[in-house]
Amino acid sequence: MSGPVRPYVITGGRSRSTRPELALESLVSALPEPPDLPDHVLLNREHRRILGLCHSLLSIAEVAAHLGLPLGVVKVLVGDLWDLGAVQVLPPVPQAERLPATLLEEVLVGLRQLR
Repeated sequence: MSGPVRPYVITGGRSRSTRPELALESLVSALPEPPDLPDHVLLNREHRRILGLCHSLLSIAEVAAHLGLPLGVVKVLVGDLWDLGAVQVLPPVPQAERLPATLLEEVLVGLRQLR
């Protein structure tokens, strides 16, 4: 045997993202031309999986669901990628700019009546 098994720590022991503005609804997309990373920066498997998933916009919550990882872990990883310039992050739409659910329901009813 080669010795004790070391637990794999995805976030390097960090519990908070370097980007406090990341919200569960923040939208993430991988940049088509990622920057050249410095030699000392190595992306772990989860970083690479996020880049693979985010070819189109996904929320932090959706990324976490796809990867089966806790939201806090995904926020740390996305923050890493954002710091490296490998992803674009769009803030969530402010509550005041969201359409009321009743309006959306009325539109849906109207569309169904068109059939």
